[in-house]
Amino acid sequence: MDCFERVIVGSGPAGVAAARSSPRQGTCIVDVGDVSQQSFQYPSLISALTAGDSEALLGPNGEMLANLTEAGRIHPKLRAFDLRFVMQGESFHVRDSIGKAIIHGAGSHAAGGMSNVWGAQLLRYTETDISEAGGWPLAISQLISYYEDLEKHIGISGQADDMQDFLGGALPCMPPVPMVPAASRLYANYLSHRTPKNILLLGRSRLAVASQACQSYSAHSLGETEFFTSGQAGLYTAKRTLEELRAEGKVTYLGQHQLLGWRESAEYVELDLRNLKSNESCVVRTQHLLLGCGTIQTARLVLQQGGEYGRALPFIDHPPTLLPLFMPSMFGSKLPSCSFPVQLIGTLNGIGRRDMVSLYYPGGLLWSDLLPDIPLPMNAAIRIMGSLIGGMLVAQIWETARPMAGNTLSLNKNNGIEIVYEKQAECTILPHLLPALSSLGAYSLGRFASHSPPGWGFHHAGCLPMRHAPNEYETHVDGRLWNSNRVRVIDGSVLPSLPAKNHSLTLMANAARIAEEVTQCGY
Repeated sequence: MDCFERVIVGSGPAGVAAARSSPRQGTCIVDVGDVSQQSFQYPSLISALTAGDSEALLGPNGEMLANLTEAGRIHPKLRAFDLRFVMQGESFHVRDSIGKAIIHGAGSHAAGGMSNVWGAQLLRYTETDISEAGGWPLAISQLISYYEDLEKHIGISGQADDMQDFLGGALPCMPPVPMVPAASRLYANYLSHRTPKNILLLGRSRLAVASQACQSYSAHSLGETEFFTSGQAGLYTAKRTLEELRAEGKVTYLGQHQLLGWRESAEYVELDLRNLKSNESCVVRTQHLLLGCGTIQTARLVLQQGGEYGRALPFIDHPPTLLPLFMPSMFGSKLPSCSFPVQLIGTLNGIGRRDMVSLYYPGGLLWSDLLPDIPLPMNAAIRIMGSLIGGMLVAQIWETARPMAGNTLSLNKNNGIEIVYEKQAECTILPHLLPALSSLGAYSLGRFASHSPPGWGFHHAGCLPMRHAPNEYETHVDGRLWNSNRVRVIDGSVLPSLPAKNHSLTLMANAARIAEEVTQCGY
């Protein structure tokens, strides 16, 4: 029987962050570890379009066009043939209050987890963020050293600007990625019109994207392939850290293994694993078990371990509101061949809330993904799309998310995950945001806004929230399950609420903090 000081389940952002904060001897990562079996053969989207390779662009079965017949069913980042491997884990359904299926999804068994398809915005939470969101039993000051360590390890691009305080005050180590002409015009208009009384604050986001060679890694090519493949050079994912840890011999890696359950004693935890290659079972012993399988899958394992079929756990998601923006002054402009989707980040000032607005350039999407957002008949939209896209941006609006009665996750008797999402907050900042943007030359209407379905945002949290004095199916501040000394949860399921920001960097910092707690616990 193999024995380890600690076993970390999952190689996503939380898992690798915990591994980096663990002793370099005696740490094992257990992971299904799926990798892509396909390859997007082109260095850029423009080269694939020039080659006219419809199979590479649309998939062998035209799956990239699925949104035209099943709108909203599959996220555009998960339709590409090369990216299907990312979500091949246990399936789940999200249903509304009357049981109607809203969306069907699956967990990630990929090496590197959901970071294979993330937007790479790695943002700090601030004390104001968690105070407004509520329910947090720790202060952000307890995460600062972990934020700093991770930012140095990853390499963050950005700049000091009007969003500095909102983004936590830290200075990025690389300049921001280049802006496309539409975003550059919008930002120039903002800078020339800003006053202390501005309702809208704008700046550059903090991205895990190398705008220049950094730490022996090449700069990102900006080839607009984010919706077609993963692992672009210069774009950080958790898989990079996993590969580094393995290459340096700092972890034992049990890939192609799945955790089935565990037994805890006073001295150790025994894990039942299944080797997915041989389909044989094996047992591993560890002093400490750290669960970082992703919010939904970790909650499933904990419910299954307790035999709690039908028990409802709180479930929090961050389904964003999407708003197309049109800049008539930029219509007909030459389209850039190099870009990264995230262009600008903003928030509203002085309205009593700090919702986040990310401004995306949609050039890396196929036109079939953009046509539904054009307020014209389809045939007319197709004819003018080439002229419109140079003056298009998309505002992705994130609002604070808290646990709400009726939004739950449970396990049915077949071990299937059932998510009910009865209540979704409506986006209420549009009356403030629309005039602020129009004053800068970017126009839209409230009726063009689309509210993403629950499960779409991938910012899942809250199923096993950390508390100072946890009840059943909650966790201690050091990550331990309410009834355990040796089993800890390190992923987003312990976050008790979600400020209006991407939570990836915070769940990584918190995982690193919990892993350090294991070292200091004395047993």
